[in-house]
Amino acid sequence: MASTTFGGSDRGYDMSLWYDSRPLKIGWFTMLAVVGAEVVYQRIFGFSHGLDSMTP
Repeated sequence: MASTTFGGSDRGYDMSLWYDSRPLKIGWFTMLAVVGAEVVYQRIFGFSHGLDSMTP
């Protein structure tokens, strides 16, 4: 093993050894899917819920 400092500029240093981006990607795409589903839902069912009226 190389005796470099913690987080040094070693070419063999792999960020995935201590950081896993899979939960970040899952959460990001989940939020995008929820927002997209909400937009589609409001486009389809918005008028039946009274969203076409300007009354409060």
